[in-house]
Amino acid sequence: MVLNDGPLGFTINGKGFPATAPFSLGRGETIRIRYMNEGLLIHPMHLHGIPQKVVAKDGHRLPQPYLADTVLVGPGERYDVIVEGSEPGVWAFHCHVLNHAESPNGMFGMVTAMIVE
Repeated sequence: MVLNDGPLGFTINGKGFPATAPFSLGRGETIRIRYMNEGLLIHPMHLHGIPQKVVAKDGHRLPQPYLADTVLVGPGERYDVIVEGSEPGVWAFHCHVLNHAESPNGMFGMVTAMIVE
């Protein structure tokens, strides 16, 4: 998941909401997500309803992985997280800096969803 705050605005994988594609996984399935911040701002990435297990930073495995509600991704940083589809539903996935994900006209920018079936 490439995070950016450049000339195209606040984007995930080069797109802003509603053009961001949701992630889908089956119940009990696990996926690895790699956050890469190519921008100049900090992006605290938050996934509703499902904890993120942080396993690596900047390409190096952590000696002690940890669970996080929100992963703070600074400029130039890279984090790997493991997420398990433990709870069925559609879960919001977004930057927790309000003006990176919401405007007076509604949601935009660094917002997507995780669908657990």
